[in-house]
Amino acid sequence: MQTPSEKVARSISIALWLITFVAVSGILVANGLARSVTPIYHAAVEHWLAGRPLYYGPKEFNYLPSFVQFFRPFQALPKPVGDILWRLLAFAGLFIGLRNFVALLAKERPERDFLLVTLLALPMCVSALRNGQSSAQLAACLVLAAWYLYRGQWTPASFWICLSLVCKPLGLPGLGLALMMFPHLWWRLGLGLALVLGLPYGFASFDYVSQMYADFAANIAACQVPTTGRTFADLNGVLRLFGMELSGRPLLLSQVIAGGILAMLAFFIGQRGNSLERALAWLGLTGSYIMLFTPMNEGNSYVMLAPALGLWALWALRQGHLRWAAAVIGISAAMNLLPEFVSLSSGANVAGLFVQFWYPLMTLFFLAILIHWILQDVLARRHG
Repeated sequence: MQTPSEKVARSISIALWLITFVAVSGILVANGLARSVTPIYHAAVEHWLAGRPLYYGPKEFNYLPSFVQFFRPFQALPKPVGDILWRLLAFAGLFIGLRNFVALLAKERPERDFLLVTLLALPMCVSALRNGQSSAQLAACLVLAAWYLYRGQWTPASFWICLSLVCKPLGLPGLGLALMMFPHLWWRLGLGLALVLGLPYGFASFDYVSQMYADFAANIAACQVPTTGRTFADLNGVLRLFGMELSGRPLLLSQVIAGGILAMLAFFIGQRGNSLERALAWLGLTGSYIMLFTPMNEGNSYVMLAPALGLWALWALRQGHLRWAAAVIGISAAMNLLPEFVSLSSGANVAGLFVQFWYPLMTLFFLAILIHWILQDVLARRHG
């Protein structure tokens, strides 16, 4: 039996998700596909069906050929119905994944805690959801995969991890960290990866698909080099404060070293952590690495980290780690609120530049908290 305060919290949290979805849908109906990335996806489907090239450089289509098949059902629907349903898919995945986790973490007052997680995570998701960016679908895949990893349901967990690659190639670090933390997933993830890569061959000629994969590889390599005149919200956003920037081999070296360190940490968590710790650690480490060390992340891309921040804050709170909980809540609040203050006081352009260093800086703080927890709690059990 829910208490009155639980009922109120439930009503508020569900209202926030519904209001956000209705607002996003209303913007689509009123403004069409303005401020939307889905025209890129529509064009990719049209090019595929016509047997034309998919890739035109980093500013355009930067996804695996299998993404085209993923988006085709939405392309076939009338506008804006298909685009609204595309966004609904991400809304539903994020809502269900977060709600499932909160029900696990907060058995005594799940509705109030789900409201807390909603307040921490949803604001950072709004821009990506409004724009129809597949980063939101990828974020939903990561949350759902983490949920199934906790439950020990390896086949659906592998499905969501592999689907995250379809949503965006940025899902690859999640696959690598999952292999280190849950080595027994190797054959499921291998089979899933083979299906992801092989799917396009069922919809076009072998020569055309093979050429698209070659073009994809060249396009992803080009994405590693920042587009002329553009800067992004990754590790370089912080380094630019000190007059530095990584590119070329130094950037690749930083990605490899960071990936290796996080992979080792993931392996040790897999050996020592309980099922909940492993799932949450995988979600947090994956989101942090993607945000800091993969190319062309914008402020909207942090939808991929927002669920981890909300769930980690709640987990720390329920475990009695009040300082860590306060720190993660503070990080999330600072990411949600400070850019809005900057926008109101100095304009949207200044706020965009602010986000490019502020978001990765906050992500570094969050990653430091995760690493501290791993070293202090998880690895200490080796001597327990």
